Amino acid sequence: MQGDCLDKMRGIPAGSVDMVLTDPPYGMDFQSQRKADKSEWRPKVANDKRPFVWWIMSAAEALKDGGCMVCFCRWDSWASFQFAAEMAGLATKSQIVWDKMNHTTGDLKGAPGNRHELAIFATKGRFTFHGKRPQSLGAFRKVSPSRLEHPNEKPVDLMEWLVSHYCPDGGTVLDPFTGVSPVGVACINTGRNFIGIELDESYFDIAKRRIEDARDKVLTLNADKD
Repeated sequence: MQGDCLDKMRGIPAGSVDMVLTDPPYGMDFQSQRKADKSEWRPKVANDKRPFVWWIMSAAEALKDGGCMVCFCRWDSWASFQFAAEMAGLATKSQIVWDKMNHTTGDLKGAPGNRHELAIFATKGRFTFHGKRPQSLGAFRKVSPSRLEHPNEKPVDLMEWLVSHYCPDGGTVLDPFTGVSPVGVACINTGRNFIGIELDESYFDIAKRRIEDARDKVLTLNADKD
């Protein structure tokens, strides 16, 4: 769905999704230093002046009892997201750490090289894993700069790892900030259903194209097996 997640989630029935997996604005006022073309900078991420947490109440309502939320954030916005999740009735269980296998730039003299991102793992009621218990740390390389279609794009294999462990086969994943939808592609690749919401129309169009391409590849692969 293209539009504001605060509006669109009102139409999602309560208790209808198994997992919320998303990468919301962290409150960084982020703007990519990569140019969209030779004359314009990429636009800033919308709603990124401060940690954007207002969607969590609706997402928690959409979750089934026994469902879970995996929400990416930063060390300096963790407390805001944790507080919002617990106010929505979710129980924060642990951190999930994405090892990006390469550190970023920053304060080269006064801060360690940052090579990880955090995600909150929170549950609604009693959650149990769907298969083998995963570790809290996953190592996946970042999307190559030459292949990025969104400045904050997460790799599909990271999302496949999360979906496979935290959502049952055939279950439904909700992503209120889907961007160019690595989560949607991961759901197609792993046999899950997907509800994605994106505010930016250009990213929404890319997400649709990527999901349709992934679905065509899966259909072709299944046809070849038959």
